[in-house]
Amino acid sequence: MPVWAQLKKMIKSFILALIWVSVAACNDGHPVSQENRMLRYDIPAPVGSLNPFDGKNSGATYIHPFLFSYLCVPDETGDLKPDLAVSWNYDPSEFKWTIEIRKNARFHDGTPVTAQDVKFSVQSSFAGPRKCCENPIKKTDILSSTRINISLNKNDPEFLNKIWDMSIAPEHKAGSGDFSNHPIGSGPFKFKSRRGDQSVELVANDDYYAGKTLLEGVAFFYQEDKEKSWTRLLAGETDIAHEITPKNYQMMADTKNRFHFNTYTLPWYSILLYNTNDPLFSDARVRQALTHAINRPGIVETLLNGYGKAAVGPMGIDNVYSDPKLTPLPYDPQKALDLLRDAGWFLDKNRQYLEKDGKPFEFTILCFKEGFVPIQAARSIVLDLNEVGIKAHIKLLPFEELTGKYQGNNQFQAVLTEFGTSQRKPEEFEKLWTPLIDNVSIAGCFEDADVTRLVRLLTAENDPEKAKAICHQIDARIAFLQPGTFLYHKTVFDVMSARISLPGPFSLTQGGASRLWRATIR
Repeated sequence: MPVWAQLKKMIKSFILALIWVSVAACNDGHPVSQENRMLRYDIPAPVGSLNPFDGKNSGATYIHPFLFSYLCVPDETGDLKPDLAVSWNYDPSEFKWTIEIRKNARFHDGTPVTAQDVKFSVQSSFAGPRKCCENPIKKTDILSSTRINISLNKNDPEFLNKIWDMSIAPEHKAGSGDFSNHPIGSGPFKFKSRRGDQSVELVANDDYYAGKTLLEGVAFFYQEDKEKSWTRLLAGETDIAHEITPKNYQMMADTKNRFHFNTYTLPWYSILLYNTNDPLFSDARVRQALTHAINRPGIVETLLNGYGKAAVGPMGIDNVYSDPKLTPLPYDPQKALDLLRDAGWFLDKNRQYLEKDGKPFEFTILCFKEGFVPIQAARSIVLDLNEVGIKAHIKLLPFEELTGKYQGNNQFQAVLTEFGTSQRKPEEFEKLWTPLIDNVSIAGCFEDADVTRLVRLLTAENDPEKAKAICHQIDARIAFLQPGTFLYHKTVFDVMSARISLPGPFSLTQGGASRLWRATIR
């Protein structure tokens, strides 16, 4: 082994030893009991409302798979398997789904789960968390207490794949009372208590239709600092943590016999979004130049330790809706200068900074003040842009203030944020990138006539294959316009203590989380 490699390994082992010493000190020499059967889960966002129809992203989304049931759940290969629904059939000639739900499912208050509850839950989802999508349902008919027909506006054999993760809740409870703080579902665990936005405790549902879990319950803890989560893992104070950093993963790999890991590339991407209504960014050549000037492969390699992929366009990567011909714009500072020159930007008399009509190319990048990786990425971007004569400054803001500047608004110049891809629901593009729903797009009021035209075609198209082809066109068009520099998709690591045993692979996706009730504790 080379000397440098030996030294690196020794340093890593030394740091890990220090961490173990500090952990022992923090525990005052008293090990955490391994006797209990509570699953402890660190979530990376405040709990918020536990009502699955509120439509707000919060830590509750990590809790829902334990409280609520779904119609069906994908297995490890992605194939849908029965959950509340025991069978389903699609008639493409009438655009109609017929779904049969199990007869032995009951909510936590003892009332049966009925087809009416399914109808209510699907309608509530499209009115709440799925409001960004055009409601695809033409009508819903209740055939019996356990049988329902859902007729669509257009042909969609993938409809069930798009709605399987809608939580099914009781109409008689979810529509009234304090459901956000005292939810009732039909899942493997029942709500017990909560402490504000900091923690939630669930207990086993003895009457769960698929069989009682061997766990006593699940305790969720909001942990804003992911560094603390992985320290808590080492200390045995928690069992599950989301998205530990690459450097922590590399260190924990030395103790991998104590942990289960799940590595995956996130389906959303980081983007440096530009205000295309600002004269500074109104020219597509300028936006393309900025992308060529930013060393995105360098960000992935140095900041993410190689655990990531360069983003390409709005449809993401490894996605049937993304244009397979698209490749990331290369890091090419000279190409950036050429494009900027074509757009009328030239170096000043000192040949140091770009200017046009006597005004310097200078702008501010807004960034989330608690985001370690985004802040480091913004600093790297500032240095890259400086190399081509552009002055950029960073302004850190709280999350709510940050999103308020650009979501359906254009009170910014550039913002470093994240957008989701549309792996199962490409129709979500309608609200994100066009003004068709709210008169302005979420993406900083971006608007392009061709994109809007294509999205209209997409929402009206009945043929799934033709819809995919339209998605490819949308992907290519937005990637060409570069309303933002598509930066990277992070590769992340979810971790679970090896004291937890699972009958299948460990995963914290919604499908994977919904299978954690089968876990046992050693």
